Amino acid sequence: MPLNLKLLKNILFKKAITIASFSILSFGFYAHAFNPLNLKKEFDEKLTAQQLLSSTKYYALGERFKSGQFWNEQKIRDKFKKLNFRLRADHQTILSEDYTILNQASCEIQANFKFDQESVFCWMWMNKKTGFQLIAVHNNTIIETFSGSPLKKSNEASFDPVLAAQYKNNEPLIQDEKKISDIPVACLNAVMAIEDNDFLDHSGLSYTGLARALFKNILTFKKAQGGSTITQQLVKNYFLTPEKSFSRKAKELYMAIRLESRWTKDEILETYLNIIYMGQSGVFQVRGFPAASQFYFQKSIDQINLSECALLAAIINNPLQNNPWKSKDKSRTRRNLVLKKMLDLNLVSKADYDQSVNAPLPTEHELSASETAPYFFEAARIQSQQAGISIEGKSIYTHLDLVLQNEAQLSLVRGIKTVTDKKEQLKIQKTKGLDLQGVILSAENRTGNVNVFVGGQNYKMTQYNRALNSRRQIGSLVKPFVYLSGLIYADFKPTTILQDIPFSWTYEKQTWKPANYDKKFRGPVPYYYALKESLNSPTAQVAQKTGLENIKTILNKAGFESEISLLPAMSLGASEHTPFEVLQAYQTLARFGNYKKLSFINSIEDESGAVIFDATKESELNSEQVIDEKKSAVLVGMMKQTLQNGTAKSLAPLSFSNISAGKTGTTSNGRDVWFAGFTPEITTVVWIGFDQNLSTSLTGSSGAVPIWSDYMKLATTFYNQNDFRQLDYLNLQDFEFSDVHEKVKLIIEP
Repeated sequence: MPLNLKLLKNILFKKAITIASFSILSFGFYAHAFNPLNLKKEFDEKLTAQQLLSSTKYYALGERFKSGQFWNEQKIRDKFKKLNFRLRADHQTILSEDYTILNQASCEIQANFKFDQESVFCWMWMNKKTGFQLIAVHNNTIIETFSGSPLKKSNEASFDPVLAAQYKNNEPLIQDEKKISDIPVACLNAVMAIEDNDFLDHSGLSYTGLARALFKNILTFKKAQGGSTITQQLVKNYFLTPEKSFSRKAKELYMAIRLESRWTKDEILETYLNIIYMGQSGVFQVRGFPAASQFYFQKSIDQINLSECALLAAIINNPLQNNPWKSKDKSRTRRNLVLKKMLDLNLVSKADYDQSVNAPLPTEHELSASETAPYFFEAARIQSQQAGISIEGKSIYTHLDLVLQNEAQLSLVRGIKTVTDKKEQLKIQKTKGLDLQGVILSAENRTGNVNVFVGGQNYKMTQYNRALNSRRQIGSLVKPFVYLSGLIYADFKPTTILQDIPFSWTYEKQTWKPANYDKKFRGPVPYYYALKESLNSPTAQVAQKTGLENIKTILNKAGFESEISLLPAMSLGASEHTPFEVLQAYQTLARFGNYKKLSFINSIEDESGAVIFDATKESELNSEQVIDEKKSAVLVGMMKQTLQNGTAKSLAPLSFSNISAGKTGTTSNGRDVWFAGFTPEITTVVWIGFDQNLSTSLTGSSGAVPIWSDYMKLATTFYNQNDFRQLDYLNLQDFEFSDVHEKVKLIIEP
């Protein structure tokens, strides 16, 4: 029989590799004085620690539906398909993750409710966590919503909360852990084909890979690297640091062998696929295939195909370099290499291979709320700590609305770019590395739930949460509270005539002379007109007559907690407050003097799923009528004028015409630019300025109002467009304001 030189070469090569591999192990252990007993103890301790280490999970609201919303049937069908809900006939039993479409008769039976309209149809489904939900639709509009078991009329119907983020050891993650049975076989094969095709056969180490890595390291004079099996990669990611050194490599090799003796192959692969680093979404690390599937494809892991599985496997090697949005060519080449490996190993057919190598890459989705959501989670964390709850291992169900948070984030970025492009001064500052910053905060008036909390343009760029921590002068935002104090304590009326003339106020031997923003005086003006035009001289006169103590009392009752000095300038907003304080105070106005403490959290569950904090119960205890309701309603009627024909009239050309009230605010040289406004349903605050307290040369009208409008145009589509309920009993209706306004124009603008 002739000598097979090729076979002999392979045998000798494998023997040489084995010897070299054991040399690596020996070198690692003895050159660095490792004691295997100590390593065993270290491994066992780290394994126990990792198994006990639980992440803090933050949940955002599932998609919500309210009465008055436009009904998009195709959108809801797509939603059910994406969530893998089953369509059932109306006579079939509805189980968790089932849905059905009901005619009016069946709907009225299910809801135990009689509709006034004809031709109503309903969509009913059952969530895993929140149970039955039902939406009644008439003429493409939602007319009623029901929830619970049995179904009862509710303010909204919704899908279950969605996992938005996790924090482990204070490290922000996007991770959605799944069982190996939930991950497609194509994904398992793709990973093993490109990362470790001997995974099912080895005991933790690949001696061939180790030898090749050793020779490469010797040739390049680099520290230990390469040659890793899936088990080694898991050890490196799960137990060790990314440090490249012989000592770390030696630990990795020992722990890999040890792990293989403790866990099954399924447990190792399952854990690996749930924790491997797959890219970055803002400040959040995308960890694991399930999270990566949602991130790159907007699909659950069980819905992706062979090409998509191969792409995820391709990303593992270098998530930045193989990102399908940033490096299309490299990503496609690496994906196709994975597919070729699978073909060579007979893991795919030639037909499936040909189809998959020609499949398109996923398109990049819009900037996600993850760029700013950490600001929200920080606020939720602080609220939980204030409630005396340690957050480690807890599930925190928040009021974060990911759709609205994303829209607010985009509105802020767009708005700041627009004003920067228009203002030469802002362009110059930007070239110096001084970026204009801003916040958008929004809460629901009825519930006090904060669902949008943008504390800056980008959390990754700067973690400073301006919404919570930045105290800035509020300027004219204080004026509604001054005028409300005048209505309550000095018996002013909306039509009371004030004098817009030069005015001086001597206080504690100091003389203060406020001037209007445009340096002009208008003479006699009605009370409401002075507010809507934000006139300084009449406002100071109201403050003088009302009394600074009374104004401070109103401000404190509304929700301003920071120190307020009793000086005349406080009436024009000289005190400093956080945007969150402004949101709280303006929401009190929107609730007509009824204070409800704002909340970021709905509930908190421990690791067993038991509810340990229920904010809805807390909320019931935190609602109090602190300011006269009727006087507050009069003020809201006056504040509506600000948007219709006052300092915020710039809203009209911006195509925002919803019923709303609010106030602009601008401090000296535009260092702080504000708009705080509310509809009957939601209150939203916008601030922009420099962290360095530099001049922006903007006003509330030119800087903050467009951003507020841009966001609110979408936000208000989720709510009905009714007027403020409390205005119904006012003696002075809006049309009277309009009549007076026309008469005033004849006096002021002859």
